[in-house]
Amino acid sequence: MNSIWNKNFDAFKKRFPALAQMTGNIPVPPESIWKLEQAKNGNITASEGGVRLHSAYNPEREANGAVGRDEVFQKSSIVFYGFGLGYHVIECAKLLKARGREQPRLVLIEPDVAHFFAAMCVLDWTPVFGIEKLIIAVGAPAESVLPLLEDGSHVNIGETGVSDAYFFDIPAFTAHASPYFDTVRSIIKRNQRKNEINAATLKKFGKLWCRNSLKNFKQYGQCGEISCLENKAKDDDGNALPFLIIGAGPSLETILPHIKDLQERCVTVCVETALRALLRAGVQPDFVILTDPQFWAYRHIAGLSAPQSVFITEISAYPSVFRFNCRNLLLCSSQFPVGQFVQKKLGISAGDLGTGGSVASSAWNFAHLAGAREIYTAGLDFAFPNKQTHIKGSSAEQTYHTLASRLSTPDKFTAGSLYSANATMGTDYSGSPVLTDSRMKMFSWWFEARLAACPETKTYTLDPRGLNTPGIVAADPAELLRRPPITSRKASFLAAAATARSPLTAAQLANLDNLINNFPREAFLSENPFLQEYL
Repeated sequence: MNSIWNKNFDAFKKRFPALAQMTGNIPVPPESIWKLEQAKNGNITASEGGVRLHSAYNPEREANGAVGRDEVFQKSSIVFYGFGLGYHVIECAKLLKARGREQPRLVLIEPDVAHFFAAMCVLDWTPVFGIEKLIIAVGAPAESVLPLLEDGSHVNIGETGVSDAYFFDIPAFTAHASPYFDTVRSIIKRNQRKNEINAATLKKFGKLWCRNSLKNFKQYGQCGEISCLENKAKDDDGNALPFLIIGAGPSLETILPHIKDLQERCVTVCVETALRALLRAGVQPDFVILTDPQFWAYRHIAGLSAPQSVFITEISAYPSVFRFNCRNLLLCSSQFPVGQFVQKKLGISAGDLGTGGSVASSAWNFAHLAGAREIYTAGLDFAFPNKQTHIKGSSAEQTYHTLASRLSTPDKFTAGSLYSANATMGTDYSGSPVLTDSRMKMFSWWFEARLAACPETKTYTLDPRGLNTPGIVAADPAELLRRPPITSRKASFLAAAATARSPLTAAQLANLDNLINNFPREAFLSENPFLQEYL
């Protein structure tokens, strides 16, 4: 056993020195975990808790039959939930090696280091450690598994990350840590659903995004970029400015009377649907953010003015957005193919705010990009407290009144919003029932996954009536209001945002002019053939 262990651990340490240092190098007797037996063909087999892990006749042949199918290697990742003694993983590694450089990633998930080390005392794992694209998540929290599987790609018609992975989920390999693997499965399934929605959204609005982006290319040469604010909310000692994200949910009504005082203690980031309510309260937020390309998103800010606010948007926004009266206008990286294509040609990255289904997720990502370690939320409910969809006086509610008639009352529009997406009951932060629906739950799941991947940033809600979202903690507004103002501390951060200008060089500007006048349609469509009908 010692010779097998030493051989395996040396290969493991060479490949993952930091992980080996964290886990130590003490072998675990496999007999302390499994009941080991000799299979009919002379190989070692095992059982755990009365459940057989591998074949009692020929474990290697069983593993080859399971992993040797063509559909396994057509994915970008091969993921194992547990692995028993490792027959399946080792056989998979041998088959991957035979494929040369065109290898999917091999991802091994095992919460118990003892099970991993015990397996390395039984079989030769060196073929596994020789795989180029190998990820080992041993002893990792369930919430940290998702970032290992996602490849960071944006909205895409093609499948990526968890949507393009083959999962080996063998009950005998996961029974020893069922709650852990249940959590991992739940997180991954939610993100698979998220990717499906992103792809469906792109198909639905592809023409609009293409049209808007083509009209807005010149903005790359006129607007600043949020990348200039990366980690600028932190000082040299690591102290970070707190942020307040303001949505247009019903609970904002209870926070609105305190919003001026809260702005003195936080950097305020307002989603476009909440801007009208804030302006009526006499507050211009530090930042306004709009990332939806639809005309109806622009309608939320149409006719408004916030000359003291910095406006954040992306190149596919409705063109009128770029005429909004504000202190400065900053671009984030585009999440859609046309903008991504141009950014690649220009060699720029404006600053990634990701995709999360709602502009609130982009607002959270902006705060995180800036270096925030405390993010408070107001009006981010993911639910309908008191059967309200938005704060009274919001642009959304005003639209209901604008469209109303004798036969279509505002209440009819409200009811449509409440019950059009599989309305269901959830639980708020105080444990009370609250009305929500499948859309709101999906937005909540997006936040849950994102917050789990960023444990260094703590997120709070200032009103407990929203849907209880893991990772967000209810906080008392009075405690935040007792803090001293930070107006002087955030002055330099806001000044940097207000003075940011386009970073394009003369050569990049010339390249941009060429793209505006002679967009390389064929080259673009060769990379994005699914947009043929839109461009």
